[in-house]
Amino acid sequence: MALFVGVLGAIAGGLASYFDLQSLLEQRERHNAFERFANSAVVQAERKRLQAPDPFAAYGGKTIKSGADPKSTEGWVVSDSPVPPPPPGFILDHSDVNKGGIKSLFWANNYEVKSLETEDGQSLFPEPAPSFWLYPLAATFPFLGFLAPWGLVSALIWVGAGFVDAPR
Repeated sequence: MALFVGVLGAIAGGLASYFDLQSLLEQRERHNAFERFANSAVVQAERKRLQAPDPFAAYGGKTIKSGADPKSTEGWVVSDSPVPPPPPGFILDHSDVNKGGIKSLFWANNYEVKSLETEDGQSLFPEPAPSFWLYPLAATFPFLGFLAPWGLVSALIWVGAGFVDAPR
């Protein structure tokens, strides 16, 4: 009886291990994809362009005239007339790149990539890589799935045997 319940527990532990490992591998792939794009030459060039003394000069040597909201890029037009520089600390929060597999970049205040959208429509966010120790832990689920029910049933049988008189 204990072995049968232990085998059922091992099967359940194997299924739990499979789904946990799939989740870990997907998280690792999302992390690697974001890091690959965020550290690409396209992003480095866009960051360098935005950190230039006059990031608006990169639009064909013309200046940008902002709409009503200086923190919004909505309503911007290209103009030949000089406009005052943007307020101190102002950075673009969004860049349309359309190169290297990247459609759009969304920036944090320190010119770090907050998120990005790929040309195939996938949105990627910074995500920590899963810890190495989660992989061996997931591999122990089948063993724990066997030992827990097997040990419980064995203990119950042992305790129950103590209440039954031995034949004389």
